[in-house]
Amino acid sequence: MKTREYLAIKRRIDDFELSEHLNRTKLMQGARAGDVTALSLLRERYGLRLPLVEDNLKVPLPWKRANGN
Repeated sequence: MKTREYLAIKRRIDDFELSEHLNRTKLMQGARAGDVTALSLLRERYGLRLPLVEDNLKVPLPWKRANGN
């Protein structure tokens, strides 16, 4: 593979990783602020939960059982 092609591919991968990192950071900020959509996306995309935030929300979350666990 030519060096130019390698660098182009590496740049695209680096751009994607940076974009993912920024998206995840933005979702975490929204989730901490109580955004249910951000909480759902964090759980769905990255398998992350923020239990302290979830427990403080007044709305029911789809993945929590009816008894609150």
